[in-house]
Amino acid sequence: MSKQFTAASMVLLAQQEKLSLDDDVRKYLPELPDFGDRITIRHLIYHTSGLRDQWELLDLAGWRYSLNLITNDAVMSVMVRQKELNFKPGDKYVYCNTGYTLLGLIVKRVSGMSLREFSTRNIFEPLRMTHTHFRDDHGEIVKHNAMGYEKEGKDKPFRLSLTNFDTVGATSLHTTVEDLQLWNENFYHPRVGGPAFISQMLVRGQA
Repeated sequence: MSKQFTAASMVLLAQQEKLSLDDDVRKYLPELPDFGDRITIRHLIYHTSGLRDQWELLDLAGWRYSLNLITNDAVMSVMVRQKELNFKPGDKYVYCNTGYTLLGLIVKRVSGMSLREFSTRNIFEPLRMTHTHFRDDHGEIVKHNAMGYEKEGKDKPFRLSLTNFDTVGATSLHTTVEDLQLWNENFYHPRVGGPAFISQMLVRGQA
């Protein structure tokens, strides 16, 4: 659910002429290593960047998913130490959460607002999606929030499965079915972004 709204925020920023989808990511995130190949915002959106996935990198670095608090700084701490890509940008499609965390950081640096603030002001409030936001504070209480459950084996009891991170962009959207219907309606009767926004949102990526 999260990534479509992160991508939508990038398209809106492009419409506002604050960036181009073909900009080099390092224009906004200069701390990322220079891998010798140009990675664009469009590569991040379409999962064709060649970057390694943040969850796998954090796991290798000793972070425990849902136990340790994972932040944008934690993701960046492993990204800045990478020496190479998995493949040349644009050559392949491989689903990558890292790209969307980076997109969330770009939104903040370009707009001066967090992804939560930008998406709320430019998408959720105009569409009256009053029960939708990016949760960027793991300690925040969300009224009527549905909880996740898991069990490790057939004869084991169910246990709570809680996400424990403040990182947004790739994840952390809280919403409802009713709010998603309002978002769906925008594709047929665009109130946010207009026809050009809808056209761009429906462009299929290629690798």
